[in-house]
Amino acid sequence: MTSNNSRKGFTIVELMMVIAIIGILLGVVTTAASSSIKQARARKAEACCTIIEQALSTYYAQKGHWPTYSKSGITEADSDSDYYTIPNAKVADMIRELIKEARAGNPLMDISGLFVSRNGNNPTHDNCRHGYNYHPVRGAIGLDFIDAVRGTKQSKKKMSLSEMYFGYPHPNGGFMPFRVIYSIPADSIRVERWHTCD
Repeated sequence: MTSNNSRKGFTIVELMMVIAIIGILLGVVTTAASSSIKQARARKAEACCTIIEQALSTYYAQKGHWPTYSKSGITEADSDSDYYTIPNAKVADMIRELIKEARAGNPLMDISGLFVSRNGNNPTHDNCRHGYNYHPVRGAIGLDFIDAVRGTKQSKKKMSLSEMYFGYPHPNGGFMPFRVIYSIPADSIRVERWHTCD
């Protein structure tokens, strides 16, 4: 008579090894996914800046002035500076004018690609080795323009054009307004991201 001594199941050591391997694999996948999301946000941020800069330049080429913001208003800069960072409220007014033009049939830009928020305050910053490290606007939730106009499943409240501020997704999450810089000597506008150290 033969006895069957073959064991069934795992020992605690084997079980812990399996759990450790799964944990390592999950860590690798999570890190890769997080890096991909960050890169996607960075690409969207660059695309948003490019869309607005090109639309502003096209508007200027068509009409000979910047939307809703005259050169005399822009030259409120200090007399010793050739560059002026336009306040967020004024930037929002300029982009609202671009949207009105686009809705009227002037193909300045694809408005569906805009990123908006109800809060347009300046981003907070701290020091880093390159200067300032800017963080997303506190209390601001960024939405794609179409979601903001129609409302989302989470928030049925629709956003009107008058309460929208415009920007881009921060690579680490959150809303960032555009940094719009006017060159007084060149009478030109540059749209860019706020500097981040990460």
